[in-house]
Amino acid sequence: MAKKSNSNNTVVTQIVNEFKDLNRAEINKWRNALAMANDITTPRNYILQDLYDNLYMDGHLISQIGLRKAATTGYGFSIIDKKSSQINQEKTELFNSAWFYSLVDNVLDSIFKGYTLLELVDPTKMEFSLIPRRNTIGRKQIVLFEASGDKGIDISKGFENTIIHCGDKNDLGLLSNLCGLLIWKRNAQQSWAEFAEKFGMPLLTATTTSSSPTDIAKVRTMLNALGEAARAVLPEGTSIDIKPFAGSDSYQVYDKQIERINGELAKPITGGTMITDNGSSKSQSEVHEKNLDDKIAESDRRMIQFIVNEQLLPIMQYWGWDINPENDKFLFDTSFEVSLTDHWNIVNQILVKYDVPSEWISKTFNVPIAGEKKPQKEEQNKPVALTKGFR
Repeated sequence: MAKKSNSNNTVVTQIVNEFKDLNRAEINKWRNALAMANDITTPRNYILQDLYDNLYMDGHLISQIGLRKAATTGYGFSIIDKKSSQINQEKTELFNSAWFYSLVDNVLDSIFKGYTLLELVDPTKMEFSLIPRRNTIGRKQIVLFEASGDKGIDISKGFENTIIHCGDKNDLGLLSNLCGLLIWKRNAQQSWAEFAEKFGMPLLTATTTSSSPTDIAKVRTMLNALGEAARAVLPEGTSIDIKPFAGSDSYQVYDKQIERINGELAKPITGGTMITDNGSSKSQSEVHEKNLDDKIAESDRRMIQFIVNEQLLPIMQYWGWDINPENDKFLFDTSFEVSLTDHWNIVNQILVKYDVPSEWISKTFNVPIAGEKKPQKEEQNKPVALTKGFR
């Protein structure tokens, strides 16, 4: 049975909740945030982390990060015995729970947002809480009480049984390189919205021969009231002219810029542009998908294995869970899938020389098997009498 801890003494409870800056993101703000985070004497991360949260609202970025995470969280895993290499189903089921997937999700976030600390707040449920990154100073191994303050908690020692460290302590995350693209994309979208507001609707002009202030005011009122079902009663001698926008195609300016930025965002995150967007061919999209599954996601899964085996398992053992890091090992499934037809052909070749239990065949191919088929006895050829057929 897992031991209980005093949740009032956790690092998370000692951090002051503060206002996050979600105002307009600008290139100068990003550069200043990088300079502050990389400061040698007094590094601070809160401006950069607030910028991450602000720019994380981008739909394309959300889809790319979600896809990369899914390549790891959707993978099977097991707890195996190091000596026998056999899967321990009971311990594997212990990890096949919401707490573990939440932990993996937070660990994967460290790839994009930088050095991450996860604190165990409830050992009986293995519930971890994210220590705010805006308060975390990795290179100093300090968690600040206030993001802009100078007092905090030294986490370099004494927290081995409660805190999991994710990523390099100097890492600012992949988003530190992508903020510029995201800011330019948001600016392009805002500029396009302003363009549509100004030139999206055709220009309406009215010409009148009347010089009466009353008639001119009436014409102005009617122009303002014109809508989709336009009707107007105008003074005699007044005509309305509709002038559509005749300038350059804004689509080529703004949409192409956004499309190019989306491509530049996708490459460092998922290794290609054709996994979520339309590609020129199926073969090329399959190459991009293999880059994600066989290379990028494989590296992410290896990181998860290191953290689980080197940090999580010892923590679970300390708090009384039935886990022994000396005997138990966490591994992702390394088997590969074959089609049902190929699998059946392989089994048929095995059946030529070896006996395979019918129960296994029935379960594997989802075919009900009542029993072995009895061989049909060939009818013996009986001699036919020469007189048969004669009267």
